[in-house]
Amino acid sequence: MSIGSLIRKLPSPVKDTLKDKLYPAMLREGETVPEWTLQSWDGQWYRHKNHKWTIMVFYPGDMTPGCTAQLQDFQKHYARLKELGAEVFAVNPAEEESHREFAEMHGFEFPILTDRGGVVARQFAAAAQFPLKTIIIRSVYLINPQRKIRLANRGAPSVEAIVRSIEALQQATKGGM
Repeated sequence: MSIGSLIRKLPSPVKDTLKDKLYPAMLREGETVPEWTLQSWDGQWYRHKNHKWTIMVFYPGDMTPGCTAQLQDFQKHYARLKELGAEVFAVNPAEEESHREFAEMHGFEFPILTDRGGVVARQFAAAAQFPLKTIIIRSVYLINPQRKIRLANRGAPSVEAIVRSIEALQQATKGGM
């Protein structure tokens, strides 16, 4: 039995207490994101670009029901996100072959990046380090073109809400806010 399956069986108050103790605090809105460079399953290298909106999606595993549903939601809205000048990067430690199969099976058009050892996930407070393993914590960050965090969320926030957030933030920027 895995650690994850054991934790899922615990009552919610116990799970929440464990998470508070074991999970790092998320990076906060307004913080500048760390520099990162990661490789996609197709061999391309990516890094944060200062002139684009960026959505970093840290997810625990390829081919799992929750992760598949989350990334399918991003794919469903991917054209609109691109129209808004946003790029989506899905990130976890799986190797290129796993990411390739996952992307091809589900038609994901955005880059799925390999974060060997969870180094970038730890920089983004999206990983919990245990003695024998790094656990990726499902986390989503919306980052503006100036590399500032505009939204930080554990779990799988609605991509429609992320789209509305980008629209509102872009409108506020045009309005001088």
